Amino acid sequence: MIPMGYGNARRFLAKLAGPAAPEGWQGGLPFQYRVGPGPARLRLKVRSERGAGALHPIWNTFGIIRGTTYPDEWVVVGAHRDAWSPGAGDNVSGTVTVLETARAFAALARAALRPARTVVFVTWDAEEWGLMGSTEWVEELEDSVNAHVVAYINEDDVASGTRFAAAASPSLKPLIRDLTHYVPEPGGHGTVYDAWLREGLSDTSALRLDNLGGGSDFAAFTHHLGIPSASVSFGSLNGVYHSMYDSYAWMTRFGDRGYRAHRAVAQLVSLAVARLANAPILPLDCAALGGELAGYVTDLDSNLAARHWSVPTAALLTALTRLAAAGQAFAAARDSALADDLPAVRAAQVNRWLMQVERRLTRPQGLVSRPWNRSLEFASDVDNGYSTMAFPSVNEAIRFADPSTAERELADLVNHVDQAREAIEQATAALR
Repeated sequence: MIPMGYGNARRFLAKLAGPAAPEGWQGGLPFQYRVGPGPARLRLKVRSERGAGALHPIWNTFGIIRGTTYPDEWVVVGAHRDAWSPGAGDNVSGTVTVLETARAFAALARAALRPARTVVFVTWDAEEWGLMGSTEWVEELEDSVNAHVVAYINEDDVASGTRFAAAASPSLKPLIRDLTHYVPEPGGHGTVYDAWLREGLSDTSALRLDNLGGGSDFAAFTHHLGIPSASVSFGSLNGVYHSMYDSYAWMTRFGDRGYRAHRAVAQLVSLAVARLANAPILPLDCAALGGELAGYVTDLDSNLAARHWSVPTAALLTALTRLAAAGQAFAAARDSALADDLPAVRAAQVNRWLMQVERRLTRPQGLVSRPWNRSLEFASDVDNGYSTMAFPSVNEAIRFADPSTAERELADLVNHVDQAREAIEQATAALR
């Protein structure tokens, strides 16, 4: 897709014949849009890089503040530094969010207020070329990343409007939702939560956070290794994505006048990192994880029914219900232990088990269609890399009309859910 100005677009669109375009495709130019073919013809000049000339070095950058109490537990916050264009939104906005968060933590460290956990601030290179910088780092240091990273916060195209949005692993959604109560919204009318609620017409059930699909640097963390991840942003409807219009002039005049959204997103990210880096027990909500995943069993049933297959999902629903119950029991035990001043050594034991919960919802051989994608929780849709597919091992078998594989994958998924629940139960036991 190559965005262009409406003047050039008009020259092409006005000459298209064929059937009328769907109503939702009709734009603002004063003629009926049509889908072609012809009679308009155009020439496109393409310059490609081949052979050795197509190879370029890339650099990731890292800043690290070592934790005081749990130095071997890492919180990573990152944004890609490269861009297709001037990239004011995608992704200068994400990069400066990471830099501003690092600046705040550095100021605290200079005042002898270092975080309890180690915080790693990263700018990734070559995201636009296929998530190269982040993926290479995670793959090369897989053992260390698996052993140490407790959560990843990703910031990509995060301040091109005033409408709040976020996507996260289900275990992190309660944390993100809570943080919106503490940050002023860019429009100056209360908190981010207040504005979010107004947009949802005061219906709290409308305050939904998305799941992580594909297309950005969280993929290696969450889809490949099962590490809880999240992203927060402010956006709007605009046409500048990946175009020369994504510039400082556009951002200053239209995208984020006064740079209030930039400030708000940096505050949200700083709070998220601070909470993740300093809470004695990691703020991962296992009850929310089990509850949300259980809700997707209904969608799974619908997909199976559409195929007229009699593949039972009761065992999966039971396993997820038990996982959610284990999460609730853990939360009660955690609150009691923290009230009794839980020793740091025991807290570290608990956190090691919590780190295993979503990692146990992965498998080494990955998905049948995409072995690199190891998560059985979510994946980017195989037919649409930006959207999300829940229970991908099962849902892909349904899509590919393979009932025996669907049944086998369902049994394997139940087994992994049970393993995740056992990790929660071990975390609860470590509190006592």
